[in-house]
Amino acid sequence: MECAHVRELISAAADGEASVDEHAVVDGHLDDCVACRAFAARVARFDRQVRIRPAEAVPDLVASVTARVRPAQLGRGGWMRPALAWVAVIMLVQSVPMLLFGNAGGIDAHYARHLGAFGAALGIGFAFAAWKPHRAFGLLPFTAALVATTLVSLVADIVSGTRTPLAELIHLSEIVGLTLLWMIAGSPGWRPPGRRPRASAHPPRLDPLQ
Repeated sequence: MECAHVRELISAAADGEASVDEHAVVDGHLDDCVACRAFAARVARFDRQVRIRPAEAVPDLVASVTARVRPAQLGRGGWMRPALAWVAVIMLVQSVPMLLFGNAGGIDAHYARHLGAFGAALGIGFAFAAWKPHRAFGLLPFTAALVATTLVSLVADIVSGTRTPLAELIHLSEIVGLTLLWMIAGSPGWRPPGRRPRASAHPPRLDPLQ
């Protein structure tokens, strides 16, 4: 076999494009051809020089990233987690009787048990976040949606005269619980007045191809 064809196969093998049979052909030829063995050694050396190079220094972006967020801090303030746990206890005390006995201010027992189930589930969620504060952020979307829809129904009941504002104070624990959950999660979406993100010590490099 001509050396020119074998050297094409050597280049293809270096690029990972040679088949098993072509590798076998190259190996058989190199056993008898000194010139092609030298060519293969040069290709391998060049391939290593191209593929293996010192790693570029990666800038430390931790400070610039954390300056833009308020990550959850376990027990930040020292009182939020106990306060959220207390809210969870209050909600369970309010909800468990409705869940078990279907008694909620004279409404149908079936609906009372549904209300008790929602309240008990929310109380359990608050208790879990107080125990595992790093999970608070994941509970925020569901909790916020549940409390928001509850507030809509609360306002509708008051406007229609079905319930009095005093009777609706029972939902205050849900609002307090959501607020504490949001604070424990790092107060996402809120930045203290006057606080600006710090510039990175390593400004991003421009891509010369852009």
